[in-house]
Amino acid sequence: MGSGRRVDGRLAAIGAAAGLLALVWFVPDWAQPLVAATGVIVASATGRLGGVLAAGAVAATPLPTPVRIALTVGALVNGELHEHRRRAGRRLAVRSFTDRLTGLRNYDFFAESLRSEVARVRRYGGCVTLVILDLDRFKAFNDRHGHGAGNRLLASVGQTIAREKRDADVAARFGGEEFAVLVSGRTGDGVRAAERLRAAIAELSPPPASRRDFSPGVSASAGVATFPVDARDARELFEMADRALYEAKRRGRDQVVTAGELADELMPVAN
Repeated sequence: MGSGRRVDGRLAAIGAAAGLLALVWFVPDWAQPLVAATGVIVASATGRLGGVLAAGAVAATPLPTPVRIALTVGALVNGELHEHRRRAGRRLAVRSFTDRLTGLRNYDFFAESLRSEVARVRRYGGCVTLVILDLDRFKAFNDRHGHGAGNRLLASVGQTIAREKRDADVAARFGGEEFAVLVSGRTGDGVRAAERLRAAIAELSPPPASRRDFSPGVSASAGVATFPVDARDARELFEMADRALYEAKRRGRDQVVTAGELADELMPVAN
């Protein structure tokens, strides 16, 4: 989506600059400065590239030298200002969808990604798998070491998930010590991702300065569910992954359970 917007912006800049050059050559002399100024504003509003192209187009026109210099400088300056505003807007959008403690995406981004991925699979086919991870006995950890240590542990877990997940997967913290990863693929892909994350979390090693905050045996449990195999929509996909997570806790924690295993347990046993 982002690359598409960049391409559209470049095409708009090129089109505006080309239109500016063509119009200036074909309008009456008295209208040329007005047309050139309008073209500069339109082209440079697309950003740095538009400003550079508009400046080049103005330089090639038959306008008087003082007018060309003023419009060229204006195109470059206005292009830079729009570029700065656009980048600032992108940074703000990223921050608004980022969990500040862990650096992962937040619940709002996760919820929208879950809906869009389910819609994509429903339209084009394939599968998407949801992994829900929950740190084991995190409340006891907080009670023993304090909330500061708990926050540092959560930050470490967030960094671990970001490092271990695939680039195409979406990882988020959506509440307390709970994390979610959307994996493009089938249940097996989700299980492999969950096992990789669970093993990495179990090996967390705190920096020496805060080693006293950590106790051995940090672990996580995970539930895995796949659309459309285990669920009919995004809400049900989340519920099935959450049920599988609950079952992983019930079985003793520090393990991965799939929604398919829950279904197998409910099947009647043949005599």
